[in-house]
Amino acid sequence: MVSEVVFVLGIVLAFVFGWNNSSFLIGNGEGSGSLAPREALVVATAGLLLGVLLEGSKMLKSLSGTITPSASDQVVFTALLVSIGVTVALSLLRLPVSFSMAIVGAFAGAVYGSSQPLDIARLEQVAAFWFLAPILAAVLAYLFYWIIVRSVSNLGFLALDGASRYGVILTSLVIAYVLGANNIGLIYGVALNGSSPSELEVLLFVFAGVLGMVALGRGGIAGTVGDRLLALSPLGVVATFASSSVLIWFGTQLAIPISISQCLMGGMFGAAITKQLSVVNSRLAAENIASWLAVPVGAFLLALLLVQF
Repeated sequence: MVSEVVFVLGIVLAFVFGWNNSSFLIGNGEGSGSLAPREALVVATAGLLLGVLLEGSKMLKSLSGTITPSASDQVVFTALLVSIGVTVALSLLRLPVSFSMAIVGAFAGAVYGSSQPLDIARLEQVAAFWFLAPILAAVLAYLFYWIIVRSVSNLGFLALDGASRYGVILTSLVIAYVLGANNIGLIYGVALNGSSPSELEVLLFVFAGVLGMVALGRGGIAGTVGDRLLALSPLGVVATFASSSVLIWFGTQLAIPISISQCLMGGMFGAAITKQLSVVNSRLAAENIASWLAVPVGAFLLALLLVQF
């Protein structure tokens, strides 16, 4: 009975993932003017499915199997419940929330509260990657933008417009791919406690994520970073998505859950610096940066308290 409930919670969390990340999966393609809403949804769905099928298994033991040797059902149940609660509550309040950070914090808190072995060195490795990710994304986006601009500088207006459009489509597909591998792989890795999913189970998790995008996409906090933080050109979007994709993919190879909001925020700043653009909403930027500490710590404490009751 417990495993069925945990599986359902995993599906719900995948739905929340689709909602929470909708602006990154479909919003920036639309916002750049390169993709119609239906086209953006098709690209995001294809990317998520490919990412989960080809590399999602690399995240199976990213928490249960590394942070702790083998999590109990109580730990998994608590981690999923707190992750859903924190993500939904903060999203409804229109406050920044990092999806993967909430899961890691909740899982670690549940493990610690249940007195199971907790690998502190692994947590430090994950935290170090989180700290470096936005910095590296900014550097990569700056380089990518410079290379892209130099490459298309001799193109005519129509050719440049076509290159921008196809660049956004390709990078939107890639960002969905790496998110599917890293984040959805993380979700079913936790829900199935490190066990390999069947093809049907994989499809259910992907469908839940897509349903979240369609049903609640672009609402609340999901649209804040991509829509109101910085105004980027299509080439800026390409550079930002490309740099973020590289870091998320690298994190997947190390089985490290990575926050897309961190990478994209760093990438947007890096791309903006090339044209000396300023932050549109400095308060929003500060809130997002503060949430990178508050969300995992808050999720940790909530899970710690809940698992003891």
